[in-house]
Amino acid sequence: MSLAIVFEQAAATAGELVTSLESYGDLLFLVGDDPYARRCVPLLESAGTVVALTGDPAGDAAGLRAAGVTGLVAFGDWGVEVGAALAAELDLPFHDRPTARALTDKDVQRRLLDEAGVAGARHRLVETPADWDTAVRGLAFPLVVKPSRGKGSRNTSLVRHEAEGRDLVARLLDRDRTGHETRLVVEEYLAGGDTAPYGDYVSVESVCSAGSVRHVGVTGKLPLAYPFRETGQFHPAVLPSPLLRDVLELAEAALRALGCAYGVTHTEIKLTDRGPRVLEVNGRLGGNIAELYRRALGIDMIRVAADAALGVTPDLDVTVRDGIHFQYYNQPPLGVTRLTAVEGTRSLRPHPHIETYSQFVKPGSALPDDMRSLFLDRIAGSAGSPQEMWRALDDCLPRLRFTFEGPQGETVADGALLRKLNAQGPSVD
Repeated sequence: MSLAIVFEQAAATAGELVTSLESYGDLLFLVGDDPYARRCVPLLESAGTVVALTGDPAGDAAGLRAAGVTGLVAFGDWGVEVGAALAAELDLPFHDRPTARALTDKDVQRRLLDEAGVAGARHRLVETPADWDTAVRGLAFPLVVKPSRGKGSRNTSLVRHEAEGRDLVARLLDRDRTGHETRLVVEEYLAGGDTAPYGDYVSVESVCSAGSVRHVGVTGKLPLAYPFRETGQFHPAVLPSPLLRDVLELAEAALRALGCAYGVTHTEIKLTDRGPRVLEVNGRLGGNIAELYRRALGIDMIRVAADAALGVTPDLDVTVRDGIHFQYYNQPPLGVTRLTAVEGTRSLRPHPHIETYSQFVKPGSALPDDMRSLFLDRIAGSAGSPQEMWRALDDCLPRLRFTFEGPQGETVADGALLRKLNAQGPSVD
């Protein structure tokens, strides 16, 4: 068997792939123009063959056919679309092209979910600033404005008034602006229920195979940083049994509505007072899930994805480990442009509840200004209870000290202050 991995900066790092897939024999890593992928080529070449994609699915597929590829897997949204095109040429199990589009285009996805009667948010498509007034007619403010294609909550904002949204849409769609968007989705904001101290959404990790849907787990979330930036996750999610059942049923309904037939999926679901609602469905492994589920359930989700791609029934016999297993991500404050220093990382180990600390952004790195989720690091640990988890984080975050540059000068904050700064934002009322 020969496995092809469409590689990009996504849910599985080069190191994770090399480690998890060591025993899989012939590996082909398919790379495009992603600078991260290019930097990882030496590491990828230590584990398999690196193939530079040309952008011509038929031509690229011919080369893969000659190499005897029997399975294809992707861990990012770009890879989902590329993989669908290649799989169609090679007749390999993967998302078909319409499903891949639905999994990577939020407008298409929302329309299909609406048609299937799957509970979500009312939405409209905005392609030009002139579309705004008509698009929001009949929608209830506040609204969420986001790119129809994009990840990590890039350029995703909450707007409370028509004038505010009109100005935002004009700026995001301004073709003279570097990094402008081409299509936006405007949808009603789904207010979360009372889930404190946890976040008001969860994710469901599933495996689709030949018409069946099997759920691996439900991942709890920590509260978002303003406006929609992730700060962490944990397993198991803290949900009452009836709500857990409703969440799983909704996730399966969403996957079937989009035609997901093969592969690992990551479905995010909002917990509202009116019941669970679909936020979005991703046709690949969720970010940082591989590390979390390896500790929490003793299962390697990268291998699960690879087995599904090769037509092998994935081994989903999990070993649920006692306690709560968590990850925390420090996010930069909005408005800063560069990370200049990080101090205190060694103080996290040894710590009774911290297993690893991973720094993702190096000092000196420029920071994007598009409000995306940008994980400066990952604190990974385990605790005996949710309360013990919060105590561990309250103990650890003040030990980390971050220095940033921005238009207003230098900002210095420890992890606890960052959490406080990032939680502040205008009320949604």
